[in-house]
Amino acid sequence: MSRNMSAAAAAVVAAALLAAAGPASAAGPGTVCKPDLKHLENVTPGAAAEVLGLGAGDLAVGTSDELPVYWQGTRLYRVPLPAGWTEGSVRSVNAKGLMAGTLSRDDRKQVLFTYQKGARSVQILTAPADRAGGTGGIAVNDAGRVAGVTGAVAKEWQDGRLVRELPLPAGAQDETRIDKISGINKRGDIVGSAYRWKEQDGWPNILYRSYPVVWPAGGGPAYALPGVDENNPARETHPAGIDDRGIVASAEVSSWHGTLDAVGYVWQSPYTAAATALPVLPGQEELEIEDLSPTTNRLVGTAMTYLDGGYAKPSQATYQVGRGPVKVLPVPDPLSGARATAVSDDDRVAGTIADAPVIWTCASRQAHLPQN
Repeated sequence: MSRNMSAAAAAVVAAALLAAAGPASAAGPGTVCKPDLKHLENVTPGAAAEVLGLGAGDLAVGTSDELPVYWQGTRLYRVPLPAGWTEGSVRSVNAKGLMAGTLSRDDRKQVLFTYQKGARSVQILTAPADRAGGTGGIAVNDAGRVAGVTGAVAKEWQDGRLVRELPLPAGAQDETRIDKISGINKRGDIVGSAYRWKEQDGWPNILYRSYPVVWPAGGGPAYALPGVDENNPARETHPAGIDDRGIVASAEVSSWHGTLDAVGYVWQSPYTAAATALPVLPGQEELEIEDLSPTTNRLVGTAMTYLDGGYAKPSQATYQVGRGPVKVLPVPDPLSGARATAVSDDDRVAGTIADAPVIWTCASRQAHLPQN
């Protein structure tokens, strides 16, 4: 699909894909939600913090002042660090309170870990390895299956036991590696991203191809999702996740000489068709999709306008459902930049306002069309 298609046409096509399971409810069945904006505690006031996943009830996980943490309501709890490990983040959490994340230390080595809420220690899954080409990433589903990247090799665990190494898609070219795992759905389908580096004219690390990859539950060949812009050394794919129907959402980001170009796309199982572009937020030029809910068609992200090496206006946290337009989540001060980083089936959205962690509850009743 051409990126130059109208926003209205893109919205129609994207809605048809995302609404395949029917309209989204305002919250989970039988749930009564109250619109609110909750400001979460931070390890150090003013330090960077981010919510990266939402669990059951009012549980949230993420990072604060470069430490792995979780929140119960607005109260912060630190994940215990093993000796020698100084930084980390919790990237994912399931409905039973099992968390998954990464730890790093001063020599830039990294390990993957799981942590059960309330436990005295973490369970380390991997040997120390160099950080992956991208962010690495790790995810856990409600069955306790964990997928992650260690040393640019993707793997899967169950109950702390290594189950399999996730292969590259058939036909992957030399120098292709997995750089990120972004999600695992209820049945065990895993989504990540692959990249191919190649030396050219004596310059190493020229990115030639970046694309999403899906590993189906139970084994079977990996799917290399049809690329958006093949062989473009300025474009990277950042999958946001995979829902329980197999829909993959991704931010496709191009950056070159101080410019930024972020576009949201979705792919629908069985991934034979090209990606469908998502509409942008009116008044902003770019949309970076960050997460999608498991069953309720919700997509969240960050809308921005990047011009001349900087941002022309404050970023905005976005919210959309399969049959609706892209909307914005409210902030107390319209001059504060905001992001949306995670969304749950019970209509909670996590994000940041002026780099401070927040959660919007009953987000569908707060999201609105931009005023300008």
